[in-house]
Amino acid sequence: MRATSRVPSDQLPEALRPQPGRIRAIAHRGDSSSAPENTIAAFDAAVAAGSDLIEIDVRMTADGEAAVVHDESALRTTGIDAPVAALDARTLQAADAGSWFGAAFTGARVPLFGDVAEWGAANPDVGWLVELKGRWTAAELRGPVDGIRRHGLAGRTILQSFEPETVAAARDVAPDLPRALLVHRREAPEALLERLRRLGAAGCNPIGQLPIEMPGLAARLREAGYSVSPWTLDEPDEWGAAAVAGVDGVITNRPGTFRNWHALRWSTAGVSALAS
Repeated sequence: MRATSRVPSDQLPEALRPQPGRIRAIAHRGDSSSAPENTIAAFDAAVAAGSDLIEIDVRMTADGEAAVVHDESALRTTGIDAPVAALDARTLQAADAGSWFGAAFTGARVPLFGDVAEWGAANPDVGWLVELKGRWTAAELRGPVDGIRRHGLAGRTILQSFEPETVAAARDVAPDLPRALLVHRREAPEALLERLRRLGAAGCNPIGQLPIEMPGLAARLREAGYSVSPWTLDEPDEWGAAAVAGVDGVITNRPGTFRNWHALRWSTAGVSALAS
C-alpha cells in the first residue's frame, strides 16, 4: 500500500521516517543532562551519545536574528534579566550561557541559528528538530530556512511549533521542509487530525503523558500516517510506557541512557532479561 498511496510522514526525509521496532533518540536541547542546553557543547555531547536527532529552540532577537534559546526570558541561562525579544544578538551572544550549568562550561555562548546550521553541516549523521518558539511570519522564517538550505540540512530537518500559525507559515515559505505540530493538552482525536491535515503536517509531537492519558492516541495518529515523538521523557518507566503506546521517537534530556535502554529492550537478550 505504501508504494501506491502517500501518507503524511512520507514528507519526512527517508532517514527520519517511522521504522517498525525503532524509537529514535531525540536529544532535548542537545544532551542537556551533560552540558548546558542549546549550546554547541550540548550538541557535541548529543552526537557523542549517539542521538538520532537534536531538538533545539529558536527565538527572534530585537534585531531580527534567530537565536537558539528556550526561555522567553534570558535570565535563567545567561543572567540577563530581559526578554530575548528585547535583546540584540550581540548582547545575547556576549553573555555567559554555561556557568549556570557548571564551572567547566563558563564562557559557553548562546548560538545563533546560523552557527548551529554551520555546526550541523560538519556533523552530517544527526537530524534536526527545530522548534520555532512563539508566532513566526513567513518573512521571519526566511532567514532560518535559508540557513537550513545553505548548509545542506534540508534533508534531515523537521520544523515544529505549538502555534498552528507558525506551522502554516513554515508550510507557506518552505513547503518542502516537513513540519510537526506540538500539542500539550487533550482534545478530540478527530479535531486534532483535522488540524494536522489542514496544516499539511508530517508529525504530531505531544507532551509525554498525553499518549498514556489518552490510550490509543499514538496508534490513531500513526494509523493516519503521522509520526509521533513525545516530550520530555527521561526515565525508563516513561520510555516503556511510550513504547507500549506506540511512538516513533522520544525527546529526552538523557539520549545516551535512552539509547542504552532501547538497545537492551529490543535486543533478543534484552527482551529475555526484561521478561525475567
